Amino acid sequence: MERTDVKISAPGKVILHGEHSVLYGKTALAVSLGLRSTVIIKELAPTDNPKIHVHFPNVGLDDTLALKPVIEQLFTTSISRKCSWNEPTRIDHESHLKKVDGVLHMIRPGFDDLQSNQKNSLRCLLYAFGGIFGNSGLNISDFSIKLTSDLTVGAGTGSSASFSVCICAAILQLVKLKNSENDGDFSVEEKNIVSAWAYNCEKITHGAPSGIDNTTCTHGSLVSFKKGEDPLLLASPELRVLLVDSRVGRETSRLVAAVKDLHGRNVAAVDHVMEAMNHVAVTAAELLKKLSNTKSEEDIEAIYKHLQELWEMNHCLLASLGVSHPALEAIRLAAGDHGLACKLTGAGGGGNAIVLIPPSTEESTVNALKTKLLNSGFRVTDTLVGGSGVEIHK
Repeated sequence: MERTDVKISAPGKVILHGEHSVLYGKTALAVSLGLRSTVIIKELAPTDNPKIHVHFPNVGLDDTLALKPVIEQLFTTSISRKCSWNEPTRIDHESHLKKVDGVLHMIRPGFDDLQSNQKNSLRCLLYAFGGIFGNSGLNISDFSIKLTSDLTVGAGTGSSASFSVCICAAILQLVKLKNSENDGDFSVEEKNIVSAWAYNCEKITHGAPSGIDNTTCTHGSLVSFKKGEDPLLLASPELRVLLVDSRVGRETSRLVAAVKDLHGRNVAAVDHVMEAMNHVAVTAAELLKKLSNTKSEEDIEAIYKHLQELWEMNHCLLASLGVSHPALEAIRLAAGDHGLACKLTGAGGGGNAIVLIPPSTEESTVNALKTKLLNSGFRVTDTLVGGSGVEIHK
């Protein structure tokens, strides 16, 4: 009997514009990041006591789990089935998650003693496996699943969403292949299904996610988002950036609370800052659309110059809210000394900064900046944003 192998990758994400202001009803822009997560599922020779072999080195997991209880508790029969694998919005999320937790306590000794990211990784895996494969009516025996990632866990670059998209897409592809369906790229409809399942997994990790992370990691490119509205996919070319890790930890909830307190004391002033950030985000989206439709070197140069202005303004607006950090300012100063625009990305207070590299930039300038930043103790990744979303690898 032929055994099926699946290999899937999905990007991370960074916030381009709209940090903090998105919580006040303003527009935020997220872009896919050139750093990716990759998952490989391999069907193994069947055994009398089938197992799931889990290898997630980024969170320190290397487990072997009994498969039979997963099938018995999480798979549905045609009689009991209330939703299909392609209807993720119909699943009873809390009920399904409760079953997942019950199974994990049964098959994984010491589950409660695991770190939170290890527990949530296993919860997301079984949630998606039970919800997607368990509603397909297909059979499965022993298999292994390995997930590796270029992304740093907890760094604000969408590692959990990238993980969730990879897992959900890989299981969906396994269903397709075992149904002998076309093994070509995912259709838009299939990507929407992947994104919806990944959103459910993100709820496990984050409670009430916005949906922007799973949408960006699934579809790639540029995503616009406003609170209370569905994310919108927008046109954007790939942009070269330096992703600079300040190596300073940040606590998002504390920073959000500090901005809220500042707003309470200075309502009108902070409202104007938020409105200015909305203008920056909307203008940037318009410029990126123009950039994706022009081949004129003169126009490209002018658009990049305008984008640089927006990056600088956005950073200064965020700094006025008190969410920058001396390390982020040092990165920005170094970039400015080399004629390049830089802004913090994410909650601030540490974390990452992004430096925009226009195509006209001399490579010697980029290398000089990298050297300066590395010598200052920062971690630097030369990458692209705005690239492809989830992909199938042959």
